[in-house]
Amino acid sequence: MRKAILFVTLLSFHALLSGQSNRFEGRVIPAEEVPASVLASQENNFTGKKVVRWRFQRSTGVKGNSIDRYVVTMKEGKRPLSNARYAPDGELIYYAEYYSPKTIPDFLVPDLRENFPGQRATGGTHIKLYKTKKEYYRIRLKKGSTVTYVFYNKNGNQVDRNKLPADANFE
Repeated sequence: MRKAILFVTLLSFHALLSGQSNRFEGRVIPAEEVPASVLASQENNFTGKKVVRWRFQRSTGVKGNSIDRYVVTMKEGKRPLSNARYAPDGELIYYAEYYSPKTIPDFLVPDLRENFPGQRATGGTHIKLYKTKKEYYRIRLKKGSTVTYVFYNKNGNQVDRNKLPADANFE
């Protein structure tokens, strides 16, 4: 048990030092506070999806620069929630869709079974980055009380979490 606690502590410390150059601040906002360009882009890109909520998010980089984003959480029928992130000018940055264990893409299942025996998939996220045209999957695995995340590219090849682009945000 001590080793596990030490490992988690060291892993958390490493993540803070290596990957966190940004500080995120966010708040839920009414649609009236979302720029017209963002609302128009939302309607154009995701017609038919019901908006559940909007969030305004600001990240501050190491050099003090700030980047504003508008994040929309959506729902379509009985499908799980999805979200999209926009720049203030309405540019679509990414789209993320959530999977239940039963709807994880079939092409990922063989690798999960082979490389993670005894763990069961409890859900996943598919992210599409619009600027770079890249796609990633994050699959949540559970064994007892231990949770592990595995990342894949659009071809089903595993990707090291530390090599994901900064705009691949799996919130």
